[in-house]
Amino acid sequence: MQHGIKAALDNAVHRTALLLVCLILAACSRSAPGSGAAANGAAETCRLLPDELSAQGLAQVESELVNTGPTGGRSYCVLTASIDNSPLRFNVWLPTSDWNGKLAFIGGGGFDGELLDDAFKLVLSPSILEEHYALASSNGGHDKPDSLNPLAYFRAEFARDPEMLADFMYRSEHRVLPHALTVVEEWFGQIPTHSYFEGCSMGGHDALILAQRYPDDFDGIIARAPAGNILGLFLQFNRIGSLIRNGDLALDKHQRQLLQEAVLAHCDASDGLDDNIISLPQYCDFDPAVLACSEDGNDGRNCLQARQVKLLRAITTPYTLPDSTLQHPGYLYGGENSDKGWGEYIWPNLTGYSIQMLFSEGFVRSFVTGDESTDTWNWNPGNYLPRLLELEQQFNAFDPNLAPLHEGGGKLILWNGLQDTSVSPLDTIAYFNAVSKSIGSKVAEETVELFLAPGVGHCWGGTGADEVDLMAALDRWVEHGIAPSQQQLVARKAGSEDEEKLSRPLCKYPRFASYVGEGDPADASNFTCEMPPR
Repeated sequence: MQHGIKAALDNAVHRTALLLVCLILAACSRSAPGSGAAANGAAETCRLLPDELSAQGLAQVESELVNTGPTGGRSYCVLTASIDNSPLRFNVWLPTSDWNGKLAFIGGGGFDGELLDDAFKLVLSPSILEEHYALASSNGGHDKPDSLNPLAYFRAEFARDPEMLADFMYRSEHRVLPHALTVVEEWFGQIPTHSYFEGCSMGGHDALILAQRYPDDFDGIIARAPAGNILGLFLQFNRIGSLIRNGDLALDKHQRQLLQEAVLAHCDASDGLDDNIISLPQYCDFDPAVLACSEDGNDGRNCLQARQVKLLRAITTPYTLPDSTLQHPGYLYGGENSDKGWGEYIWPNLTGYSIQMLFSEGFVRSFVTGDESTDTWNWNPGNYLPRLLELEQQFNAFDPNLAPLHEGGGKLILWNGLQDTSVSPLDTIAYFNAVSKSIGSKVAEETVELFLAPGVGHCWGGTGADEVDLMAALDRWVEHGIAPSQQQLVARKAGSEDEEKLSRPLCKYPRFASYVGEGDPADASNFTCEMPPR
């Protein structure tokens, strides 16, 4: 796959005297990190870098030396630029010392509009920072609105511009990558030995776009909570939001807790351990009708209205838009009263809106109808079927034919929290199974592996073990041919250093972490990866 990277850089210009000075200074800074002279050298090198790059199709090129707290005080030269004066911007984080020779491109999220900053919130694999990767990110083709109104972001007005929409849907990272590689080569004097991509949510969607449409761009790709079925996701967001808003059906806090306790009582122990984590929610056959109010209405608040029972069934069952292939598998039970479960995306907050509602409003008005006045709670998506099918062709990332990725030696890791109410894990399971059917199980096993995280919400959080270094696993797979499922990966519950952390083995689908029956149930060593009992 490195031939693809080299081809992208064939047009890199010769080194000038200025560049040679820059590289010498950078080398000094790497050989003596932390010294005053090295720091001054890195700062000067960083300051001069835009001069060399401005002549290479980049505009608004800026750079600064950033010392980052979360990485233990390490420093980066951060270069930011736009491509051909377009709204598409990117940045590259160049370590000033101990570069490991590799690039990690970090995907965005939501409606994008932001670049990676020194909070590194979307850097989900610790080794990316610990091992001094160079990092890159894109704004998805546009900047978020400069508005004091936080809801302006969800309007997604950029989607009414065809070029910005195309960048956002399927091409921003692909367009940015050659320039990011050029920046790396200008700074270090060589291209990366390997280039990887990791993203979650919309970043996971973009990871699948890259694997399917641009298989030669990266040596390995990590797609966490990948919103590949993005049209189905937004339509389900709108469907659930409309049911809740139009019928005033949201469960109150007491009812949510009632529901959560009933679900746990019915499904928690099915995995062999009663620990408030449902390891196999895809097999949970909970019927919300058991909580239905009696006809005499004497249940008080300890029951659900018939319309609320119907809502729960709509949330957890498949949906198909009539006369189309657009569908959504529904969400799983688990975390009904959790801020990193149903509370994160499904239930409205104090404003009366849920995150699903906010995203679906922007999708309907800016992606589909182009009309800010559209009544998103009473519109009929069937009336816009041609537009939806057009978007499906451009925006969905559900093509199971990963043969080109396999032929180029590329690797793909899929990961999803089982308590995710944004990207349904059922969608990710369906995609993995479709890949195996499309290219054959043997070829698929050499190319892609899927891992599910019980009790984990969207990208992170929840009651389960949500932190796992997939980049380290991917790098070992690419460089040494050892698949992640053979590396005995352990996921841990993210928390403070002095907090006793929950840990679980990360099992390759369809296996799950099964308790051996003795020992500390918070310790991964007391679990084995087994096939589901059914």
